[in-house]
Amino acid sequence: MTSLIEEFSDDREKKSDVVITIDGPSGAGKGTLAEFIAETLDIKAYSAGDFFRELAKEKGLSVEELSEQADKETDIKVDERTLEKGLNENCVIESRIASWVLGDYSDLSIYVRADLEERARRVMKDLEYDTREAEEDAEDLEEAREKIRKRDEDNKERYSDYYGIDIEDIQMYDLVIDNTDLSIERQNELVKSALKDNFPERFE
Repeated sequence: MTSLIEEFSDDREKKSDVVITIDGPSGAGKGTLAEFIAETLDIKAYSAGDFFRELAKEKGLSVEELSEQADKETDIKVDERTLEKGLNENCVIESRIASWVLGDYSDLSIYVRADLEERARRVMKDLEYDTREAEEDAEDLEEAREKIRKRDEDNKERYSDYYGIDIEDIQMYDLVIDNTDLSIERQNELVKSALKDNFPERFE
């Protein structure tokens, strides 16, 4: 078993029994799905953002300050924490590349996606209800759409440069969900079915 990222490809001991990874772009619903899985399986949910905030606090910086000076070393530190959390605790972890970081250690890898227009609408709705982080702030739908499009491009380039991976390659995932026109209820049904198939002991 190993990570799919060369920097983390050394053999490591896996102590967790259940680790699920969720990847996808901004606004695709990674966090919402992670919360559903965590509740269904009675495990913890984490995001790369959690580890980024943790790192910022340790450095005595705000999230904004760390974001301004973030580089490959910062990404590696965050991804290292993603890997260690998955190896040592039953959990679900969502990020842009959690499934790449955990690689074969992930017991179920999921990719969620939606078209750009729908993701922009979701971001604006989250902003309206103050459930979206400031880094994704936008005044209107057009600005949200452009920021997400730019972030998609930046992330694709960054991970290609840093790790030599193509985050748009979805062949590696156990489950791919396009929820552009899918209700949360239907998505949850599909995911719960996959959870029962992969972790039947959790439903006994």
